[in-house]
Amino acid sequence: MSDRTRKVLVLDHIGYHYYQAADGRPFLPAHENRVSLVTDVRKVDQARGEELEAVVGIPRGDEALLEAAARFHHGAGDPVERVVAISEGLLLAAARLRDKLGVPGPTEQQVLGYRDKVTMKERLRAQGIRVPDYAPFTEDDAEHLLKRYGRVVAKPRRGESSAGIAFLDSPDDLRSFVANRQEVPGGYEVEERIDGTLFHIDSVVSGGVPLAATAGRSIEETTSYRHLGAFRDVAVGPGLTLDRLLRFNREVLACYPDFSGVTHHEVFLNDDEVCFCEIGGRPGGGGIIPGFHSRTGVNLDEVAIKAHLGEEITQCAPPADHLTGYALVYAPAGVLEADLTLPTVDWIIDTQLRFQVGDLMPQPAGWHQAAATVTVRGNSEDEVLSRLDEVIALVQDKLRGGTTTQR
Repeated sequence: MSDRTRKVLVLDHIGYHYYQAADGRPFLPAHENRVSLVTDVRKVDQARGEELEAVVGIPRGDEALLEAAARFHHGAGDPVERVVAISEGLLLAAARLRDKLGVPGPTEQQVLGYRDKVTMKERLRAQGIRVPDYAPFTEDDAEHLLKRYGRVVAKPRRGESSAGIAFLDSPDDLRSFVANRQEVPGGYEVEERIDGTLFHIDSVVSGGVPLAATAGRSIEETTSYRHLGAFRDVAVGPGLTLDRLLRFNREVLACYPDFSGVTHHEVFLNDDEVCFCEIGGRPGGGGIIPGFHSRTGVNLDEVAIKAHLGEEITQCAPPADHLTGYALVYAPAGVLEADLTLPTVDWIIDTQLRFQVGDLMPQPAGWHQAAATVTVRGNSEDEVLSRLDEVIALVQDKLRGGTTTQR
């Protein structure tokens, strides 16, 4: 390979196809990069591309083995020049490795500002952003906040996909949570539960300034997976609500003047105020990436990779007038006996099927563990919602007729 190529370490647990466009174009082309990939051992079969120099599969979540694999690739005379990770759960691991290996890019201290829920609220509250009243979790602090607000929520500080969230509406709820909570990396936080609708704003960012942004509204609770209820999310069209969301997003991003890349920012909105929920320095999940691409032509994964490579984030076209939305459809534990493939229609942008016929489907344990994720487009919020309801019904009908439920 050319001497101009740089050695890039990619940390992955979602599959290497996320580092490529839908047409197979690599986001880390071989004429510029020599990629050493450390991936989930169950995803090794997805590692294809002439840019790949080495592939190592390890069990997901084994950070000690992850570091060992990284040091193996950081060999004498041929050191790693960049560390790339686009998955939320690997952002901190990638930052720690950059710090230890002396590689440029986001540091652990910087990443904590958009990965740890207490750290991000501390930063934003100090700069005048409205955040929920919060505290690192202790029973005493939770009891104090519960008495003050009547209901609170406990969350893993570095959690993902709404896993491990507990709504505490009474002293009995708190005692039960204390007795039964699972230990998690970074521990928990507790915060007031905000009345309002949950929205998200997804942005391409350069130096704390959004270059392009779209907003979406969550129709169901992000914990709907617990009772196997479908989750819908629809883009927000032009108007006062969108203006309020984008203005608040600019104010929050201004608190991260050194950040360039992609953000997924969640907020609560009601008649009185916009209140911060959390922010991530990575692409949002569900159907956000195909929806954003449909309206802007920009792939958020590609932008996140460019940022970790230290490349300039360029100006984007404003979002197109059409709107998008997505649905997550969950399945009970059991064996899938029906093909969940949907009909080909021009308004279905993207379909992600987590299982194939014959697969054993576990009970979903997080928001992201849907059997099917379907992204659609439409000319209005009402049209998008109608189309989401249509695809949900199609998938649920297939599941009802083609799943052997575990007893």
